[in-house]
Amino acid sequence: MQEKQVQEFDSPNILQLFNGIVEQSVAGIYLLQDGVLQYVNNKFADLFDTKPDRMMGRSLVDLAPPDQKESLVAQYERRIEGTDPESHFIIRAALRKSGVRLIEIHGKRVEYRGQPAVVGVGIDVTDRERAHVELVRSRTQLQALMSEIETIQETERARIAMELHDDVGGILTALKFDVARLKRRIERLSGQSGQVVDTSDLLDLTLSVSELAQEAIDSARRISDELRPTALEHLGLFAAIRDYIDRFRIRFNIDCSLILPHSESAASSAVELDLFRIIQEALTNVARHADATKVRVSIAREGDRLDIAIEDNGRGLPVGDARNTGSGLIGIRERAHRVGAEFTIDNVETGGVRIELHAPWEFTH
Repeated sequence: MQEKQVQEFDSPNILQLFNGIVEQSVAGIYLLQDGVLQYVNNKFADLFDTKPDRMMGRSLVDLAPPDQKESLVAQYERRIEGTDPESHFIIRAALRKSGVRLIEIHGKRVEYRGQPAVVGVGIDVTDRERAHVELVRSRTQLQALMSEIETIQETERARIAMELHDDVGGILTALKFDVARLKRRIERLSGQSGQVVDTSDLLDLTLSVSELAQEAIDSARRISDELRPTALEHLGLFAAIRDYIDRFRIRFNIDCSLILPHSESAASSAVELDLFRIIQEALTNVARHADATKVRVSIAREGDRLDIAIEDNGRGLPVGDARNTGSGLIGIRERAHRVGAEFTIDNVETGGVRIELHAPWEFTH
């Protein structure tokens, strides 16, 4: 029965049908045996700007590009031995008519006339590979642009913070002193003999203005510190985080616990600033979107790595969207990438969101 099937397959009608299908294929098809191309269809020959009869009967060594000859032959031998059944190879062909083309070659080990051979397809992937290269280049350029934007933003934040502290803060402080002087003069006026002056309303007014001035001073300091955290520059990352969380707890009335390493250490100022901003942005997201009552920030050192975890008890991210790019996560992801950190975000079973960051940490002391 098997012999009859083979005979039927070898019949002229079957061979004619097979050849018709192969020659109409949109992919190049080849058969390689004993290191020689036994067969190629028209499409395969077209990939190399030639004709089938100019390729069939020629060895792989003769046809392979000089700089890829060794690796191409080695892959063919592994395929024949059955040790490399799934991989593919991209041939960089410099052609007279088409210029440089990238041909992706796939192959499978088969038995042909009782001997091992490789049959497979060739596909022109020039446009795909160029698009991939362009995508990678665009990604690199985008990262560089984002980094430049972040640098400009931090510089501008520092400038605004300094102006708030020096100019606005100075003006408000002077206003507070002037109100205090006015208050003292009114008190002296009301205490002079022979004078009947009702100064109670004026004293109340000075107290109110003084309180408003102090409130404005505190706001200017808070805004200035959020724009450019002075604690980060003078006390280091851990102290700056501790200070920020203390103010976060009071401002948003959210129970925020903090676990820090027992000993201080420092990295470059740029890395510390990025890590501080990541924690700042994550907590800002909690305050704005999570509807949480508790948040826990944990920082631990593991060798030359800093592990940061931020977990809240809020409503979590939408189901199926735990890795979305909204809610400030774009900036967090970009900063994490910039410092070489692994970043993950997921909903937790008990409710809320958990952010984890594993960053390389080069100690300076």
